[in-house]
Amino acid sequence: MCDKYDIDDKTRFLVLFLDAKMNAQDIAHIIHRHLKTVYRWASLTKKGYDIRIPKKKGGHNKLMTEEIENKITKMIKENPEGSTLTKLASRIGGISASTIRRALAKMGIKFRPFDRGIIYTEEERLLRVEFCKKMLSDEGRLIYRTFFSDEMGIELNKTHKTKGWQLPNEKIKKKGASEYIKLDCWGAISAQGATSLDVYKKGMKGELYREVIERHRREMEKLYPDGEEFYFLQDSHPTHRMNEEWIVKEQKLALIRLPKRSPDLNIIENLWMALKERVASDVPANEKELRASLVSNWEALTKIERLQSIFDGLHRRYILCVEKEGQKL
Repeated sequence: MCDKYDIDDKTRFLVLFLDAKMNAQDIAHIIHRHLKTVYRWASLTKKGYDIRIPKKKGGHNKLMTEEIENKITKMIKENPEGSTLTKLASRIGGISASTIRRALAKMGIKFRPFDRGIIYTEEERLLRVEFCKKMLSDEGRLIYRTFFSDEMGIELNKTHKTKGWQLPNEKIKKKGASEYIKLDCWGAISAQGATSLDVYKKGMKGELYREVIERHRREMEKLYPDGEEFYFLQDSHPTHRMNEEWIVKEQKLALIRLPKRSPDLNIIENLWMALKERVASDVPANEKELRASLVSNWEALTKIERLQSIFDGLHRRYILCVEKEGQKL
């Protein structure tokens, strides 16, 4: 009879469910529809929806207006780490997560890691500016007559790259490091040249630091012959601070202290990054190969022609630090 009068399944369901008070299982058997479908119709009907009215395509989605964009922006600023697309969509209502994603992309807003950069106090910024002005005085004389020193740690396993260009049907296997090795390095660079690289495993303690300075002081003196004046810069590492008096009185070095939390003002930091990149390309497999790679690449990176351009860049960096009133570069 239903077929004769062209009564659709949803209307038949409503009659059986609302008038006959039949359960979903019996209705599904009578109208030959899947039980899950009948359960869904029952749920919607209980909520007051008319299941016979078809949903318009995209009808659940409001138009993205300027007002809604401002609301999304406000919500993100209030809770930048907890405002996922799904949560934003549920809080606003009527806007899909994909629509919000497109709106955010249009506004240039991206979900990305927080800035872990250093935030300086006013006093720290003043000290940074004062330091840069001092180094820039007399046409940057101190910049070009100072040894910038520092330490770097490197782990053998972390020197190995994990990706490389490969053909579609190609899968390159690379042999990993056979053992865990961590080495530390110390070096100093100037516009006139660099010390040799000191490679060790102990970690930089007071006694070792003195040994390192004593080992390389002659190298620094040779780069400034005939008693030419030069300076020695170090950061505020505890080992460095505890040896300041010894460096000045015993080693007779003119000491320059780098402002606290200012690795961006020590040009040797750039050299450490370049050194690690070169060592990774060598793919050392053991401690001997790692040491050899560190030493050979240090020598290549500290050739006088390379150092000249590095120190010219440092001169420009200090000018920029003054212009930015001591903010991080």
